[in-house]
Amino acid sequence: MERSPARRARGSGKKLNALGRAWAGQSGGKNELRSDLDAWGVTVPARYLEPERIVIWPKHVTAWSVFSQCSGQWRYITGLNAKPVAQGIDRTALASVMQMMGVEDQATALRQVQHIEAGALEVMRQR
Repeated sequence: MERSPARRARGSGKKLNALGRAWAGQSGGKNELRSDLDAWGVTVPARYLEPERIVIWPKHVTAWSVFSQCSGQWRYITGLNAKPVAQGIDRTALASVMQMMGVEDQATALRQVQHIEAGALEVMRQR
């Protein structure tokens, strides 16, 4: 099985993966930390338990815009009596949105969207 472009270029997409995980509802794991600390009776100042802020870099704004415009275009597969499993965003929807938005460098935007998508899928498949 061939790895997706997002997985091949893992080092360059960490911020984009984090953006996808945040979009899918993961807060960066700090809720797990809090429950573990509570279980051990450890008190930690509130400033360390605040949700992580996600900053979108200027070079990623186009990819984020495309991703957010396609947020309702996820494709799922379902087995018999199984819950649906997200497979990814429909590529024809991505191409259409990029064309409508006038994205000049569609190849770069697609790679960046794939990183965001990979982060979102990590969280979506854990649920």
